[in-house]
Amino acid sequence: MNHNIFKTIALYMLVAVIVFGCATISLAGSKESVEKVVRTFADCWNRHDMEAFAQLFTQDAEFVNVVGLWWKGREEIKQAHIATHTTMFKNSHLAITNIDVRFLKPDVAIARSRWELTGHVGPSGEPLPQRKGILMNLIVRTNDKWMIIDSQNTDIIEGVLSRPQ
Repeated sequence: MNHNIFKTIALYMLVAVIVFGCATISLAGSKESVEKVVRTFADCWNRHDMEAFAQLFTQDAEFVNVVGLWWKGREEIKQAHIATHTTMFKNSHLAITNIDVRFLKPDVAIARSRWELTGHVGPSGEPLPQRKGILMNLIVRTNDKWMIIDSQNTDIIEGVLSRPQ
């Protein structure tokens, strides 16, 4: 009888290892997929391809930019970025320097990334200095595709109220 109990316990332990081991492997693959969305965000930005950029977002996505403009829906996000990529960001380059991913659920992740922007210009066309910031994306998996459902961008402003980055 004790032999059967040990077999049962061993079976449960084996199932737990398989289930939790697979979950870990699955999240590792998901982490890479989430990071790929962020890197593709930068790639689309650098190609100034706002059509492809918009496809990273769900239809009902929202985006708050560094000055607090709040765009609702994929189309509004796309149009706002088309406008800036024909003017101030026309020759800009966005570099992602770090990405941290945290899963809220297996199909919901927060990706925070540090970025550096160069090549942008002011309203009169004058070159502006490099900017640094943090981009937060809430990324969801729907139909086996990871997409941005919410995004908030923040400039890092060096000075008294922030520590040097």
